Amino acid sequence: MNYGLTGSEVLLTLIETAKMDIPFIDIHSHSANDNSGVITIQSFFLQELNPSISTYFTAAIHPWHVGMFSIEEVKAMLEKMTGHPGLIAIGETGLDKVCLSDYVHQKLIFALHIGFAERNNLPLIIHSVRSWNDMIGYLKKIRVPFIVHGYNSGREISRQLLHIGGYFSIGKAILNSTPRFIEEIKTIPLTSLFLETDESTAAIEEIYLEMSKIRGISLADLKYQVYENYNKLFPKFELKI
Repeated sequence: MNYGLTGSEVLLTLIETAKMDIPFIDIHSHSANDNSGVITIQSFFLQELNPSISTYFTAAIHPWHVGMFSIEEVKAMLEKMTGHPGLIAIGETGLDKVCLSDYVHQKLIFALHIGFAERNNLPLIIHSVRSWNDMIGYLKKIRVPFIVHGYNSGREISRQLLHIGGYFSIGKAILNSTPRFIEEIKTIPLTSLFLETDESTAAIEEIYLEMSKIRGISLADLKYQVYENYNKLFPKFELKI
């Protein structure tokens, strides 16, 4: 029974209902999430990875931890992940000028991660803190897609990253954002957007809701767009919904 709705209206209602059935995708979290309606891509520190994990995940040596390992040790840990069916991306990896890790060693370890990602045709999850001048130089040359996680930089950095095909993942910063950050968020194309919880205790649903308000779109449309972005970036790793 269509309660007086036209065929087009019924179709639109069915489409909107289908969109709401799409799960919330948390593209980067350091915690597992068993909530129904949420798909969490868990990020592991490579040295702590359990190889028997059965869900989709990402892994890398975090820039904070690079001083704990030699080049050869990192190479060996990366190679152990070769062909793992759940590994969908390498990260988080990158450069951080605030942490205590030797910056030259960070660059060497980052280069190892880039090489491994390229050889295995896997995207990168990027960590960048006060290192954009160097980071963009690396990202201009890589041959795989990348997502900058926890993104909260300014319009010029956004412009440069968009120019080289970057994706942006925004997390808890959106919940206490400044007017300037809100304006920056509005400049990021929805087709380049992901959302995350990272180490936050905030719910991914809350982050989605705030983004939908800022961008002036329905929650259903936002969920659908992030789902489409996922499928574009990770075509080999279909989500079970």
